[in-house]
Amino acid sequence: GEPSFAENSQIILFAPWGDNPGEIGLVNVPEHEICGPLSFCTDGKNVFILDTVHKQVIRADANGKSEVIASNVVGWDICADDSGGVFVRNDERIVQIDKNGGVKRVGKIKSESGKIPRIIQGYGNELYVDSGGYLCVRELTQKVYRVAGIPRMPALAFKVPDASLQSLHYQIKRMSGNKVRILGLEPEGKVRVSVPIMLDDGEPGAVLFKGFDDSGNLYVELENLKGNSVELEVHRYAPSGKRLSVFKMPNDYFTTVYKKTQIIPEGFVYQMLTTPKGVYIIRY
Repeated sequence: GEPSFAENSQIILFAPWGDNPGEIGLVNVPEHEICGPLSFCTDGKNVFILDTVHKQVIRADANGKSEVIASNVVGWDICADDSGGVFVRNDERIVQIDKNGGVKRVGKIKSESGKIPRIIQGYGNELYVDSGGYLCVRELTQKVYRVAGIPRMPALAFKVPDASLQSLHYQIKRMSGNKVRILGLEPEGKVRVSVPIMLDDGEPGAVLFKGFDDSGNLYVELENLKGNSVELEVHRYAPSGKRLSVFKMPNDYFTTVYKKTQIIPEGFVYQMLTTPKGVYIIRY
């Protein structure tokens, strides 16, 4: 049946499985992992889905009208640029595709030493634009790499009330007693922000830092382990440590998805959910 969505949510897009226009590719054969789209993104106006099976990028506008904007695209993570196009990541190589499907430029992930890190494909390795307008990759370990060869995008930079918070390096830290905190570190390693992750019940599984909104609030996506169930939540915290809200999301995924949620500066949370019927994009 239909997944149950929270009262504070809105279905932005539904795309069924199939090979026709407006449908999303699915591989569902015996003795193999069911395969569908691995990643999505939004620029706040359009939603983009990386159709892994059909090797194409689908763009849907605010009215839910969708179209293929790029074909023969190989990759497993996607991020919107500031001009109606996307960045697609395949290992350390990032390709910028413009709104008409043309390749605009190519970048690479590099560490501070100039070496190209080996980043494992999978959940929590996220391509995103930071609050300064730079394209970055965040590993599951929360280590951040800036993408070389991609210019800064001033249109995607945004101001938070305390600008000094933007320059910190944020990471998820597991403490003793199964406690988890968001730490904001200065370049020399001094902790400026320390926010405890609060669970009303359950235990924390994977916890990902997801960035800011333009009010300076911090967001985490987390797995809440309750007995045999794994619930999906996104939390919003003030830099002071106060928990402002909890978004509870359906977590019964039909296919493996590497990027489940995205936060936009206005404070909306988007989720891509795969079900036996097809793919939902939900906004909270």
